[in-house]
Amino acid sequence: MVARNARPEPVVCPVNGTTAARVLSEAEAKALLSGAGIRVPRSDRADCAENAGICASGIGFPVVLKGEGIAHKTEAGAVVLNLDCREAVTEAAAGMPAQSFLVEEMITGTVAELLIGVTRDPAHGFVLTLGLGGILTELIRDTASVLVPASRDEIRGALTGLRTGALLTGYRGRPAADMEAVLDTIMALQALVRSHADNLHEIEINPLICRASGAVAADALIRMGESQ
Repeated sequence: MVARNARPEPVVCPVNGTTAARVLSEAEAKALLSGAGIRVPRSDRADCAENAGICASGIGFPVVLKGEGIAHKTEAGAVVLNLDCREAVTEAAAGMPAQSFLVEEMITGTVAELLIGVTRDPAHGFVLTLGLGGILTELIRDTASVLVPASRDEIRGALTGLRTGALLTGYRGRPAADMEAVLDTIMALQALVRSHADNLHEIEINPLICRASGAVAADALIRMGESQ
C-alpha cells in the first residue's frame, strides 16, 4: 500500500532509445505545447515579407513579427513587437535577416513573466526549473528547481518562494497573476514531459506571460530526439 502523502517516483530518463536531439522550430514547439493544452498565441507562418503582412491581417492587430531560423532573435533584430497594420508588418519583415517569418498575436496585460524549463538529468531524471522570465532571466537569476513530477502544491510553493514571487501575488498594489492558470500550464507541461520521456531532451518556455486572467507561452524551445 502506498502512503497517502508519498511523493511520486521521478520520471527517469532512458539510457538508450534516442538519436541526437533536434531543435524544433518555434512553430513546431508551440504546436506541441498547444496539443498538450498549453495556451500559445494565435499565429501563422509566412515565406516572404508580403505574405507576413497578409498573415497579420488574418490574425488581427497588434501582432509580433519574428524571423525564423535565427538564434538570439532580439539581438539580431529579428523580433518586432506591437505592429499595428499590414504595411508595418511588411516593412519590418523586409528589414529582417530572415527568409521566413512567424506572425503572432501580441499578448497584452502582462502581470509577470516566468521561465518554465525542463531538462534531462542522468542522475535524477527530469528536472523542472521555475524562475523569473523574459529579458531579465540571466541578469536576476532567480530560479527554483524540483523533480518531475512535482505536485501542484510543490510548484506553488516554489513559485511563491522566489525572490520575485511577489510579482505573481500582487506587488505594491499591482494586479495578481492568475496563479491557477499558471499552475495548470506547468502541470500540463509535466504531462507532456511524461508522454515524451523516451526522446525528450529539453523544453523551455520563456516567457510564460502571466496575466490577471490566463497564462500564455509566448516563446518556446524544444529539443527532441527521434525514436530508434
